Amino acid sequence: MRRWSPFLILPCLAGCIFGGGDYSRVEKVPDALQHVRPVVPRTPDRHAYGDITKLRPGAWARYRESGRLLTLAAVAADGDALWIEVIDDGEPQQVSARLVGPDGVVRKAYYGEISRDGRKSAVEPQPLEQAIVPTPPRLSESGRETGEESVVISGKELRARRVALRFEDLEGRLLQEVTLWHKDVPPIYLGSEDGGLVRRASGSTLIELIDFGRDARPLLELPR
Repeated sequence: MRRWSPFLILPCLAGCIFGGGDYSRVEKVPDALQHVRPVVPRTPDRHAYGDITKLRPGAWARYRESGRLLTLAAVAADGDALWIEVIDDGEPQQVSARLVGPDGVVRKAYYGEISRDGRKSAVEPQPLEQAIVPTPPRLSESGRETGEESVVISGKELRARRVALRFEDLEGRLLQEVTLWHKDVPPIYLGSEDGGLVRRASGSTLIELIDFGRDARPLLELPR
């Protein structure tokens, strides 16, 4: 059997690896492939949060809601409507920019994602779906207590209005809901005559304010 000298084999291998064939060419990635196109979820066609007529552009608030960090920001006016960004603070950040009319109807929406290193996905139109409005349980108020409670939010001490309500359902069970409100908090998640929501505890559900301000800027650059 014929034997090949290793000195003859090595140049052949080097030619395969370094010979400048098709596999060794470096080509520029097309611009269209450099921008990730996210999978766009649907969004309700009605605004599920506070009355936008009580807001001004720049108002924002961040809440912890059942382990989820949610930021709402009023980022721009558009006629009688407001652009509201609803931001899920995960990885990546999921941002839904919704144009909300004074009647709470979402007129149009866009969606994008932002990674921790600042990279942004393409901004896509977000399809709307009919909002499901839950039927509230039939409860009768059986007691009410009001007072004040001091809370610290992002290093700021707030003397909040505290409202404790007791309800009785059709089977005679007693339920309690405790809410805290403050005038300095934008009523973007929920508002009352006492200001914006600071905390709501109802059964096993807890919603807590993490931070707030009035200097919001849009995260998404919307197509013109």
